[in-house]
Order: sequence, then structure tokens, then C-alpha cells
Amino acid sequence: MGNRRFAFLGRAPGAIYIFLIVFVAASIAVPNFLSVGNLSTMLLQACTLTVLSVGMALSLMMGNIDLSMGGVVSMAGVLMAVSMRAGMNAWFAVLIGFAVGALFGLFNGLLVTKLRIPAFIATFGSMGIAQSIANTVSDLRTVAWEAGPKTHLIDFLGNKAFSIQMGTEAAQTLSVSNLLVITVLVVALVWVLFKRTTLGSNIYALGANEETARLSGVDTIKWRILVYMLSGTLAALGGMIVMVRSNSVQPTIGSNMEFQACVAAVLGGNVMEGGKGSVPGAVLGALTLYAIRSAMSLLGIDTSWVQVVIGCVLVVGMLLNNASAIGEKRRGLLALSRAHASRLARKEGAEHV
Repeated sequence: MGNRRFAFLGRAPGAIYIFLIVFVAASIAVPNFLSVGNLSTMLLQACTLTVLSVGMALSLMMGNIDLSMGGVVSMAGVLMAVSMRAGMNAWFAVLIGFAVGALFGLFNGLLVTKLRIPAFIATFGSMGIAQSIANTVSDLRTVAWEAGPKTHLIDFLGNKAFSIQMGTEAAQTLSVSNLLVITVLVVALVWVLFKRTTLGSNIYALGANEETARLSGVDTIKWRILVYMLSGTLAALGGMIVMVRSNSVQPTIGSNMEFQACVAAVLGGNVMEGGKGSVPGAVLGALTLYAIRSAMSLLGIDTSWVQVVIGCVLVVGMLLNNASAIGEKRRGLLALSRAHASRLARKEGAEHV
């Protein structure tokens, strides 16, 4: 039993250790970090990065990367806001944002599969295109809209699903936003699709060895395109979440979000080489980053240090993941040597008989 427990700890992603260290340290050193009000705020703020991290994790698991996510967040958010400012019903505006996100995912997939452009270059170029569209459509200005009957959807999404008063102070109020509920439902849906359909097995197969996957009957082109389309749709959802939270959209809202999503996904055990990772790991990675952000904010540390800390966390997470991979490899070799020794012993016993 003890060996199994240690084996699980050895296979666990680095985000678990970093999250526990950050959470315990912040709980001790940072006033109000454990207050239900701060935890509610932290979860709401983490919604955008959570959905982006899930999309990034899917791309990494199939051996690719999606650097266009930050640009798509900006573009989708601006297009939704501009559409509502022009008088369009919020439902149609949101659908436009999702459709554009999926189309950019399709564009990325075609660049990678049909034109054989490396995913890093293809999605980096797409990020620039998406960000340029956001800048052009918004004229580099914050886009807002007038509230009215046509924007009831946005008002609903920005409301609280429920709140529980645990004291007289704001920090003692547990608030759960509709955005948080939607984020949980979307992540749960992606996880179910990943675990209960061929989505997960095909993504792992693509990441492990594309040629082997193709020979096994996997339509490699179709699945890469589908994953990129899902990633683009999740990025559009991230743009919608930011838009609803701020009741306006700045054309640069997605800047550096693809980097943070990549850090969160890698922390969650999703390796850059593909073939390994998980959706819950990416979620835990996103929560780890926002626990760090929240602790730094409560301590009054300048926000310019956030990216420095995130970069350091990425390095530590990579080291932990590499150590876990080395441990798994050693355990595998040990198991093979034991099996080989057992076969030799049985063979020698049969010869003596």
C-alpha cells in the first residue's frame, strides 16, 4: 500500500506540489487569503485562464501548441462587444464570437496539417492576425455598449448564481458567479468527452506517434483540426468571460494569456512532446497561478513581478515533471528486469525438473 502511494506521488504533476506549497505558505503569511471572499474572487478571476489552459492542454497532448489563444481572446471579445454596441442581440453577438474562434481554430489546423507549417510558427502568425483584427475593429479603444433588453444575456452572466453570508464583512461572503458555474460545466463537458469518447485516446495517440496512430486507423488530419477548433472555441469563451466581467473590452485583453495558459498546462503535467497529460491537471495549474497572483496582490507586491514569478514557476514545474518522468522510466525498467528475472527463474526450475 505504501509503495503504491509513493508511486502515485511520483507520477503526480508538479502543479500539485507547487499548489500545496503556495496555498499553505499564503494561508500562513498572507492575511485574509483563506477568507471565503478572497477565495470566491480568486476562482472567478481564474475562469478565463482555466478554459484557456484546458484548450492548451489538448493541443500539447497531441504534440502541438496553440499560441493564437491570446489573440483570439482579444478578437472574439472585441467582435462581441462591437456587435452589441451596434444594437445586435447579445445571443447573436456571442455566437459570432464563438464562430470566429472556431474558424481560427480551423485555420490553424489547416496550416499545420495541410500546409505542414510547424504549429509554433502557424499559431504565432494566427495570433498576430487575430490581434490585428481586434486592434483594427476597436480602433485601439475600449469598446463598451449600452445596457438594454438586447443585453440581458450579458447581465445574467455577470450576476451571482448564489451567495452565502458567513459574517457581516464582505470578506465573509461566499459568492458564486454564473460565469464560474458555466466554466465548471464547460470544463466538465470537455473532461467527459476526453475520458468517455475517442477524443482522449486519439489525442494521446497523435502525441505519442502520429505515424503509428495513422496506421491504427486514426484520421490524423481530422482530429488535429477538431482539437484546434475546440481550442479556438474555448479561447472565444475566454474572451466572453473577460468581456462580461469588465462590462467592456480592451483590444489587448488577451495579451500574454497564451503564455500563462501554456505555463498552467505544463504545470499540470502536459508535456511539450505530447502523448501525456490531463484536463484536471491543466485546471490545477491555472488555480496554482491564480493562488500566486492572489497572494502577491494581498501582500501589495507590484504586478510587474507577476510574470517573473510565473516564469520561475514554469521552470520549477518543468523540473518536477522531468523528475516524475525519470521516476516513471526507472520504475518501468525495474518492473521489466523483475519480470525477466522471474522468467529466468521459472525456466531454470523447469530445466531442473
